[in-house]
Amino acid sequence: MCCPHTGRDHAHRNRLRPGAGYGAVPVCSQTWFSEAAPASPEASSVLFTASFQATFSIGALLGGAVLDRSSPSTLIVTGGATATLTVLAVWAHHARKVKWPAPSLPG
Repeated sequence: MCCPHTGRDHAHRNRLRPGAGYGAVPVCSQTWFSEAAPASPEASSVLFTASFQATFSIGALLGGAVLDRSSPSTLIVTGGATATLTVLAVWAHHARKVKWPAPSLPG
């Protein structure tokens, strides 16, 4: 993984960025679920686990379907397009400054 135009090895950066992003997803998701239901941490934990597993399953199913019907290059482009659209959707949501409703505590 040497960059011939700079003469330096940037392999550590190429491995660190995806790993940091992948490692941050569960932490951020768990935090969001816990904040959405502060009165029931067990329920938010179950919801987190189920949603994370469903995301992996759907991604594997769709990725396998794309790969079966095309080539690895198409799969990489499709994955990149999906990631780009996801980032744009999150950015648009953030730009609108949508506020979540206040959680209702059982009482």
